Amino acid sequence: MSGARSLARQTSFDVKRILRALVVAAILSGAVYAVLIVVGDGPAVAEALRGFNPLTLVWMLLLGLASFALRALRWGRRMRVLGHPVRSRDALYLHIAGQTMSVTPGRVGEVLKPWLAREVTGMPMSRGIPLVFAERVADLIAVCLLAVGGLIALGGSVWVLVAGVTVVVAGTALAGSRWFHELALRVVRRREWARKHEASAQAISDTLSRALHWRVLAWSVTASVVAWGLEGVGFALCLRALGFDELQLLAEISVYAVATIAGAFSFLPGGIGLTEASMVGILMAAGMGASGASAATLVARVATLWWSVGVGWIALGSRPKVLRAVLGHEAPEE
Repeated sequence: MSGARSLARQTSFDVKRILRALVVAAILSGAVYAVLIVVGDGPAVAEALRGFNPLTLVWMLLLGLASFALRALRWGRRMRVLGHPVRSRDALYLHIAGQTMSVTPGRVGEVLKPWLAREVTGMPMSRGIPLVFAERVADLIAVCLLAVGGLIALGGSVWVLVAGVTVVVAGTALAGSRWFHELALRVVRRREWARKHEASAQAISDTLSRALHWRVLAWSVTASVVAWGLEGVGFALCLRALGFDELQLLAEISVYAVATIAGAFSFLPGGIGLTEASMVGILMAAGMGASGASAATLVARVATLWWSVGVGWIALGSRPKVLRAVLGHEAPEE
């Protein structure tokens, strides 16, 4: 019994920190949404939301679920690349349950997914954490590609994004190269204080070498483009339900992608604040009224960010023993 308690202390999360992060994110989100309503003229925003077709929201949520499922299957395939077989239903659980912490500052809560992978499949954290990093690299490349495509459709300047994609791809090639990892491991071996971490360093190196290999990145980025594109299609449906049809589909997806990139680089919980501001600003620049842009942003964020968090908690609760371990009450059975 004492062994189980010890394991729980070693592998559980700080419940107060979890709740604090969620409360802060909810308060920050509420403040941002209040500003959006005020800026967009409260009565006009309310009128736009009252006229919003609920069926459109249903489609947005369904597209979100499809996006979550595709990313989950991608996570499972990435685990198999590392030699850790995982059933599809477990891959779905690991990814979707891992979304519960997507509103933590800087997305540091994403360590939950590799922690869950360790508890469910036995994959070490020294492999799970760099695998999450590789996954985010694929997502960043995919969202940038979607943004570039939309900007081309809008006839706008794309050189900044193209330069950004080039830098990311070059950095990814470097991080996935064998000589880079051999150099990093040599440095670790030469530092006496780092030698005790050599096994972990080797695991991280091997994980990144495999996960950032161009063959793995090819299908991983493709899956990311489709997954983010599905959410972008949902955003396009939202705009059209609010009566704004001035943009082509690819351009509408690009608006969503650019706002997502802006939020990701803010390192705020869930990108709250900068994502909304970017989305409203781009829509207004494209000719949408302030009230419509504010309404569209509110609906989109509920149907993406908060939908992912809500579904994540439902998934996490589907395995009570693991949930209790996350909350620090007991360790899951091996």
